[in-house]
Amino acid sequence: MRKRVGRTNHRKFKFKEVFSSGRVSDDDGGWIYLGEGVEPAKGPARNRAKRGTLVIRSLAILCLCVTLPLGAKWSYDNVFYENEEFVLRRLNIQTDGVLSESRLSEIANVAAGMNLMELDLDAVRSQIEKLPQVEKASVTRELPDRINLIVRERIPVAWLSSPPLGIRPWDMERGYLLDSEGVLFRCLDLNDGMKSLPVVESFKITEPVEGGRIDSEGVRSGLKLIIKSDQRFLEQGLSISEVRVRDEWAVEAVYQNRLLVTFGIFDYSRGIEDLALILKKAEGSGQQLATVNVAAIKNIPVTFAGPVEVIDAGGASVGPAGEASTTNDAAFSSGKEQEKHLRSILNGG
Repeated sequence: MRKRVGRTNHRKFKFKEVFSSGRVSDDDGGWIYLGEGVEPAKGPARNRAKRGTLVIRSLAILCLCVTLPLGAKWSYDNVFYENEEFVLRRLNIQTDGVLSESRLSEIANVAAGMNLMELDLDAVRSQIEKLPQVEKASVTRELPDRINLIVRERIPVAWLSSPPLGIRPWDMERGYLLDSEGVLFRCLDLNDGMKSLPVVESFKITEPVEGGRIDSEGVRSGLKLIIKSDQRFLEQGLSISEVRVRDEWAVEAVYQNRLLVTFGIFDYSRGIEDLALILKKAEGSGQQLATVNVAAIKNIPVTFAGPVEVIDAGGASVGPAGEASTTNDAAFSSGKEQEKHLRSILNGG
């Protein structure tokens, strides 16, 4: 603003009096406000007040961020960790195999009186699954005082035998059981069921490690052959008692009726179907098979147990041909119908 001086503005006000109907004072005093109607700028005190409010709010939020988690943790500790109700009193163990509850409890390192909330369930499960006999374990917490431990053990399919390495079947110290995937584990209970399992024999394997997987393709193929054969023939009372890994291409399966069948390692599924057809046809002829080589796709070699009567070209019997005769080209039994039957088998059906 500036001071109004009368003399300086004298002419302007004289001129204004001519056109103005109002009264104009020619006082020399008074003030003229420049920019009248505009709010004057706020002072620094207000800015300081704003900054102070912002600081207070920030500190309040920071305090909440710190105190709320601490309060929640304190409440959680008092409710769960320091609460005597959440103390382990019952350990429920379920297993489908031979592992005892005391053994599993010892391995899990869990005992009554421990705080239920302090137990590391993943660590307990990991400890149990380190046992070679265990395939999978599940550990759950059941408030207020219970832990459930469910164990699924490996199902043995066969015994491993390797004479060069001193691995013998039905031996709890030197023997190994094999599951369907070829995982090795010791026998903990040599009961009748374990003694009745078939044996897979191999002379060329590396030293096995308990809990590891057998590295022999022939042994793994023999295990799958046992499972597949049982699915196909067990209802007929025909099961494998032993599998011998002959070489890298073939395995020999000895059935409980002493039938010896040679299978291809990589083609045992087709071999089982061919064997089913041959068994059906042999049963119809009244003859008992001794050996079958289904590693061959056609012209399958077959021998029969007991004396076989050979027929000449005219259809007359010429006598027995021996205890077990090969039947690649020979006719057998007493009649042209049976001869035709055999040739059909040998030529792939």
